[in-house]
Amino acid sequence: MNAHGAAILAHPHPCGHIVYPYTDENLVGQAVCLFASAGIRDGEGVVLIMSADHCEPIKLRLQIEGFNVAAYERSGQLTCVTSEDLLAKFMVDGTLNEYLFRFTVGELIDRARASVSNGQAGRVRLFGEMVSQLRDTNLMATTRLEELWNEVINEHSVSLLCTYALHNADDHIPKELLDLHSQSIEREPPVAQRA
Repeated sequence: MNAHGAAILAHPHPCGHIVYPYTDENLVGQAVCLFASAGIRDGEGVVLIMSADHCEPIKLRLQIEGFNVAAYERSGQLTCVTSEDLLAKFMVDGTLNEYLFRFTVGELIDRARASVSNGQAGRVRLFGEMVSQLRDTNLMATTRLEELWNEVINEHSVSLLCTYALHNADDHIPKELLDLHSQSIEREPPVAQRA
């Protein structure tokens, strides 16, 4: 990842909606860890909505960087939930229940904000992989979910990092999804092209 992308992740706009398409699992782990660790260091609430297979590796990366993940989770400053569990709360028979989404995500944000507020409005940043999981099976729900995220971002003044797993070098995110984000982290070049 280049320096510009790293700066976006470390210091996102307070109402930024960042997209990071990736093919390299290691690089996405680094990106999420940078996003989360910078938020914790800055005293922000951090909510990580990760696929089940990313939860432990990302928590381990944070521990290696010196963060007591369990203590931050107990304090509420760090919240880790699986995207599969969260999707199950508001996807009903394959249909996105917008009320349940807003309620569920709003609760996560409120708890994170309360943990860092000290009587003021604490900042919160979120990472989410739900859109990546929906993209292959339900593009319409993915698009609506991104639109709802934009509403949540504006309502709660949070920043959000979305990642999209790309299956091969020719895979891409449709333009209508890209256009729903305020910033994009450049996709890393295929492994064969790296020096």
